[in-house]
Amino acid sequence: MKPLSTHRCGPGAIPLVLAGALLLGGVDSLNAQVTPPLPALLESDYLLSVGEVVDPARWRGAETVVGSTGETKISDRSQTQNDLLYVPRVVEGRSLEPGDLVQFFRLDRRIDDPTTHELLGSLLLPTGMGVVDSLAGETARVRVTDAFHPILMGDHVRVVTDAAGTWPTAISVAGAPGGRIAAFQEEKAIHPSFDRLFLRPEVAGSTAPGQVVELYRPGPVRDGVQLPETVLGKAMIVRAEGPIAAAVTYQLERADLAPGDLYRPVPPDGD
Repeated sequence: MKPLSTHRCGPGAIPLVLAGALLLGGVDSLNAQVTPPLPALLESDYLLSVGEVVDPARWRGAETVVGSTGETKISDRSQTQNDLLYVPRVVEGRSLEPGDLVQFFRLDRRIDDPTTHELLGSLLLPTGMGVVDSLAGETARVRVTDAFHPILMGDHVRVVTDAAGTWPTAISVAGAPGGRIAAFQEEKAIHPSFDRLFLRPEVAGSTAPGQVVELYRPGPVRDGVQLPETVLGKAMIVRAEGPIAAAVTYQLERADLAPGDLYRPVPPDGD
């Protein structure tokens, strides 16, 4: 498999092609449920910056960054484009070759369900990307191409290979279950458009890449009366492997989204 090309963006950045996508109408139509409204979010380049909620045991003992060529040893500063790092020559049982693309990441924090407090896993946080440019003994030298976060000594490394972005030819939303926001990739009080978040569906397997969901918050009950809900905006699911789906917000009505807020699939008629 050939290595993927990379983009250059920070934690909150998005591909420039999305600006044009946002100008397109009809994102709430049935067609939007068949063809993703923002297809650039499903491209492999962008997905490399989106985290995952994983079982930390899966990465126990995984290969890590072992050094750098800079005068300042990696500590808490971001490695930028063209910085050089060293990683083991063999990663996940595969011997690296010049031209291979690798992803740097760390297991950042524990993720619990905001309602049940059940342990869901750990956040796999992508910290950057790089391309192998030479080999020396038991190590491979990697030239950093993207730094989403500070790339630190001890960050894990894995090989990235071609993976065609696929999504269903049709997404059924009639009576489809929703779920709740489990966590955000970045912990902050205000969440602008194109923030990455993680959704826990009520029914496993009920989400799919390209699916549009509406984010909302039930209204409070006062004096025995249920007040109207608050619509918070929309998000598009970009990854649906495992029990926790990854999504990206857009068309937000409010920026104070929080874990525990709910989501539901956007119906075909856009209501």
